[in-house]
Amino acid sequence: MIYELTLKRYDKVRKLFKEQNDHPVIQGVISGINRGKIFVDDVESPLTALIWAVNEMFYLGGDHTNHTFNSFLQPFIIEVIKPEALEFGESDFNLEVYPPQGWHEVISSLFPAGLKIGERVPFKFHSEHFLSLKLNNAIPEGYIVSRITQDLLLMDPLQTINKEIKKFWVSEESFLEHGLGWCVMHKSKVIGTCISVFACGGDVEIGINVYETEHRGRGLATRMARGFINDCIKSGRKPHWTTETFRHDSIVIAEKLGFERLPNYQVYFLPFHEFK
Repeated sequence: MIYELTLKRYDKVRKLFKEQNDHPVIQGVISGINRGKIFVDDVESPLTALIWAVNEMFYLGGDHTNHTFNSFLQPFIIEVIKPEALEFGESDFNLEVYPPQGWHEVISSLFPAGLKIGERVPFKFHSEHFLSLKLNNAIPEGYIVSRITQDLLLMDPLQTINKEIKKFWVSEESFLEHGLGWCVMHKSKVIGTCISVFACGGDVEIGINVYETEHRGRGLATRMARGFINDCIKSGRKPHWTTETFRHDSIVIAEKLGFERLPNYQVYFLPFHEFK
């Protein structure tokens, strides 16, 4: 069987992801400050776990030979996770596995629906490189780039920032306490955000959006990210940047800001409507 852990038991799966102790998404969910759910084979002594980081990714970890958990996994996704994910607006099941080697060997047998294989692009941040960069400080005329604060949230009548925060955080208050972010405004309207979508301790995952195509290609995403990274350095945090291979703009911005591109790694995905 597969069981959902209550929040107070989330710590029980930390040992299953001990190699990912600086992973802001996984640890943000386990810590209970970011939105997510955790499913296990045993609520007291789990050997295998599926972490659902809402609006981001699923993470499968622990014992890949756990037949009891594995045999129930696809039916559980269809019957329990799929309806809720669709309600949240998630269209795809995106999966990473830890440790990769063991899970890669068995993953096809766990999902008769047939997961598709993709790749993600991780980066490593080097503060010395970032601080040595001579980047253009100019902001296009008509735009204002600002740090996200409680006061600024009150000046956002369309609640654009609040909606972005609540995709990933349990509350606005939790974000203001544990996270950080920047935004760009045009004619008093928020048209872009750069926030820590997940965070734990000193590790933060960057999420950047410029919401309307007419405002893209003007360097606004880079300018928000610079402010974000400067705040990370000042507060002793480490920014993490991970993206998909097809997000070319994201890759270019990361490299422009001093992130070192690391080797791609394998992930799995399948639209929820193909789980039947």
